[in-house]
Amino acid sequence: MRVCPTTAILAVACLCLTVQSAPAAAPAADPAAVLSSAKRLACAFTSGVNAGFTPQGGVTVKPPLDPNTPGLTIDIVDADKKRALLEEDDRETPAVFAVSPIGLHVMARYPDGGMALVTVYPLYSGASDNFLMVASHHDAATMPKISQRYGLCRAADAPPPAAPAPAPQKDAGHGHKP
Repeated sequence: MRVCPTTAILAVACLCLTVQSAPAAAPAADPAAVLSSAKRLACAFTSGVNAGFTPQGGVTVKPPLDPNTPGLTIDIVDADKKRALLEEDDRETPAVFAVSPIGLHVMARYPDGGMALVTVYPLYSGASDNFLMVASHHDAATMPKISQRYGLCRAADAPPPAAPAPAPQKDAGHGHKP
């Protein structure tokens, strides 16, 4: 049986018209809803500046941000009491948070008197599920030091539970040899 090329083309065209188009991709979740329901956010810095005052009152600005600057993690500890934990590098600092129309704001006071304010905006970075974030640190040693860092945060899983502490070793006979 010989099929005419025109007939074959028409058959393929009819078949294409009868196949329904694939459904459109579901819209991404509302960023504000995702942000307000997140229990943990993992954040990374992409740029920033560090500044400090001189004893004469001048300001020195040291861009760019060191690419090895560690990020931070925000844990919502108690949503009802607005308590959070700000994890940065080698320290965990209790914090408080507020949610406003422009985002999630977390404020922590360090034991040395320094302060941190982190704002996570309910806006995705491009087509990703990363939220835009800015973190300001106000520290003081001899002279005030300030940093302004910009980056991205995403909702993260809770950290794995800590390993149980090892059982204390028993002394054989309280120092007596058996």
